[in-house]
Amino acid sequence: MLIVKLSGLLRRLIRSTDHFVTLREELESVDEYLDIEVVRFGPQLRVDKEISPATLDVVVPSMLLQPLVENSIKHGLARKVGGGRITIKAMVRDGHTLIEVHDDGLGMTEERLEHAFGDGIGLSNVNERLRTIYGANYHLKLTSVPGRGTCASVEIPELAIPQPVTA
Repeated sequence: MLIVKLSGLLRRLIRSTDHFVTLREELESVDEYLDIEVVRFGPQLRVDKEISPATLDVVVPSMLLQPLVENSIKHGLARKVGGGRITIKAMVRDGHTLIEVHDDGLGMTEERLEHAFGDGIGLSNVNERLRTIYGANYHLKLTSVPGRGTCASVEIPELAIPQPVTA
């Protein structure tokens, strides 16, 4: 099962020349990644999703969520005693899609939070891609409380796949 999940994830990475996917496809990709992490961490890693059905056909940059989820696991939960929980939320608000990745991990100090975008590859890549695609019309924000967890929040303009016109 692990090899099948890994091969599926690798296929998606190879196909990542598709610059945009639906949120549904992005969540499927994250599910494959999380299935691999659950094998690694066992039942101590819990994942919840609160996904508004209105967001599933919204178009997002490919590989948007995986680095955020990976950071939650690597920096928030991996060293936490007793496992942890990741919650992925998506909703539409005021013509924008809001996506959040919460963890109940170790959290970060204000000082570490200030350097989070410059010190890591994942966050800086996501931030740079969003800036290139959306200009000033996006937000990527990290909030964190030491000992309680971190939230990565992405807000982008709502784009959806055009639906065929029926007569």
